[in-house]
Amino acid sequence: MGINRNKYISLVICVFFSFSLFGCKYNFNKKVFNKSKPTNYYYTKLLMKDMSLKTPNELYALYMNFYKKKDFSKEDLTTTSQFFNSLTNSSFVSRPSNLPAKPIYKIFMTFSENKYVINIYDERYISIYPWDGDFNMDYIDTSKMYKNYNLYGLCKYLIPE
Repeated sequence: MGINRNKYISLVICVFFSFSLFGCKYNFNKKVFNKSKPTNYYYTKLLMKDMSLKTPNELYALYMNFYKKKDFSKEDLTTTSQFFNSLTNSSFVSRPSNLPAKPIYKIFMTFSENKYVINIYDERYISIYPWDGDFNMDYIDTSKMYKNYNLYGLCKYLIPE
C-alpha cells in the first residue's frame, strides 16, 4: 500500500508540474534567445572595451602559410590601439564576396576572461570575433584608413615572408 501511495503522489506532482508550465507567461530574457547580431561592430566594441580596461595577457600574430608566431611589443600594442580608435561606422561592412577563404595572418588577443581572433585577409579586409562567439564575425574595410594603423602592414613588418 505504501508503494502505491508513493507512486500516486509522484504522479500527482508530475501532472501538476506539467500543467503549471503549460500556460507559462514568464517573461524570459529575450537577449538570450535573440539570434540576430545587435550591430555589425558588436565584437569590435567588446574588444575595444576589454582593451580600454586592461592590457591583454597574451598578444601575438601568426603567419598562416608557415605558422610563424611573433609576440607583440608595447609599441605594436599602441599601433593596434590606434587602429581601433581610427575606425568609423562606415569601416564595418557585411561579408565581402571576394574575401579569400583563408586569412594570411591571425592576431590572437587574450584577456583574463575573453579571447579574440583577428583575421587579416589582405591590405583591405579583416574580421574580428571572440574565441567562443555566437554571431558572425565583424568585417572591416581598412581601405580608407591611415596606412600606419593598418594591421596587415604591422603583421607584415613583424613576420616578413
